[in-house]
Amino acid sequence: MNNMPTAVNARPTLMPRPWADWFNLPAYLLAWSIPGVAALSFYYLNQTLSAQPLNWSYAVISTLPNWYIWALLTPAILKLSQRWPLEQDSWKQVLLTVHIPALVVSMLIHSAVNLMLFRTTGLHDDITFGLYRVHFFTRIHANIFTYAAIVGLYSAWEYYRRYMTREAQTATLQVQLAQANLRALKMQIHPHFLFNTLHSIAALVRKGENKPAVNMLGQLGEFLRLALENKGQQEISLEQELDFLRRYLAIEQTRFGERLQVEVTMDEAVRGAYVPNLILQPIVENAIHHGISPSMQQGRIRIEARLEEGRVTMQVADNGPGLRNPERLKKGVGVGNTQERLENLYGRDQDFSFRNGSLGGLEVTIRVPFSTQPVMQLPPEVD
Repeated sequence: MNNMPTAVNARPTLMPRPWADWFNLPAYLLAWSIPGVAALSFYYLNQTLSAQPLNWSYAVISTLPNWYIWALLTPAILKLSQRWPLEQDSWKQVLLTVHIPALVVSMLIHSAVNLMLFRTTGLHDDITFGLYRVHFFTRIHANIFTYAAIVGLYSAWEYYRRYMTREAQTATLQVQLAQANLRALKMQIHPHFLFNTLHSIAALVRKGENKPAVNMLGQLGEFLRLALENKGQQEISLEQELDFLRRYLAIEQTRFGERLQVEVTMDEAVRGAYVPNLILQPIVENAIHHGISPSMQQGRIRIEARLEEGRVTMQVADNGPGLRNPERLKKGVGVGNTQERLENLYGRDQDFSFRNGSLGGLEVTIRVPFSTQPVMQLPPEVD
C-alpha cells in the first residue's frame, strides 16, 4: 500500500502578466488611464480657476500619453523585478545595479517618446537638446514616483503571493501529515482487534466449544466485510459506527454469553453525524477486557450518543472496577490511539475524558464537532 504523501511543488508560480493576456488588456489600459484622466482634470480645473485659455490639444498630449508610455514600459520593469527582486539580503545591490539604471533609462525613453508626440502633433516645431532637457526635468519627480510605485506594488504583490503559497503549502503538508498519522493509527486498530478476537476463538476451540467458535468466525468475517467497505475513510456516519460496534459486540457476546449485557442508545439528531471510523470499538474493547472480563459477575456496558451544544457526545460506561490507575490507562493502545486520532482530525475542537461513572465502573466521554460531512477530505488509500 502506498501511503507516501504527495509531493508539493515548492516553486512559486510566476505572477500573471497582464500585458501578455489580451483578455486583461482593456482593464490594464483602463488602470493606466485613471491617472491620465486625473491629470487632465487637474489641468482643466487649474485653467478654469485661473481664467486662462484652454488648449485641449496641449492638455491631452501632455497628460494621457505620459501614463500610456509607462504602460508600455511596465512589462520590462516587471521582468526586471522578477529577475532581480528586492530581497531582504540583496535589495541594496539590486537597487544600485539594476533599478536605478533602469529608472534612468525609463525616464530617458519616456521623455524622448513624449517629445516625439509633441513634435508629431505640431505642438513643437523642432526637437532640440534644450527642449529635451526641459521635458526630462519637468517630469522627473513624477517619473521617479511612478517607477518606484510599479516596483513597489509588484514587490508587495510578490511577497503576498509567496506568503499565501507558503501558507497553502503548510496547510497541505499538515493535511498530508495528518493523513499519514491517521492511516498509521488506524492500521493499529485491526491487528489489535484481530489478535484479541482470534485469541478468543482459539480459546473456544481449545475448550471444545466449536459452535460458538464458528459463530464468532462468521461474525468476525461480517465485521471485516463492513470494515473493508469503508476502506480509506477516516470518518463515517455515527449510524455506521454503531453498526460496526454491534458487530464487534456480537462477537464478544458469543464469548461471554449472558455475562455481558449491552445497552446502545442514539439520538435521531446525530444519526447522520460524521465521527472517526472505529473510534468507539477500542474504547468498548477496553471496557470489556479490563472492566468486565476480570470479574465473574454480570457485566454491563452502556453506550450513548447524543447532541450537546452543537457537538456529538459519545459515552461508553461499564460496571467494572473503575478507574484505579489512570497512567496505565493512558498508555494503553486503545486510549492512546483514540487521543491521537481525535487530535489529528479536530485539533483542539474535541474532548476526550474518562472518570468513574454512574454504573460504578469507568465512563469514557468523547465529544467532536457535529457535521454531516467529513471534516477532513483525504484522498482514498492506494493499493
